[in-house]
Amino acid sequence: SYLGDSILLVSREFKDHPDFVGYKLIEVLNSEAYATNGLRINEYVIIPKGYPNLKKQIQNYNFKILELEMSEFEKMDGGLSCLSLRF
Repeated sequence: SYLGDSILLVSREFKDHPDFVGYKLIEVLNSEAYATNGLRINEYVIIPKGYPNLKKQIQNYNFKILELEMSEFEKMDGGLSCLSLRF
């Protein structure tokens, strides 16, 4: 997910992808890969609840975090960006 300001949330499998050269990468642990599907809205980054390592990494970039309960959607591989309508 692109968070703006050249910051990307990426799964570790993509950290060395040549398309991401020049970006600041927040590498998400494999155990937290579902949470790479976050959204930035103004100064907030919305992530699924229950991913403490990713939360800390995002906070290092001075974003405010809003965590949402997504466990039922996660069962069907539904993520935050899939469930959003942004204008």
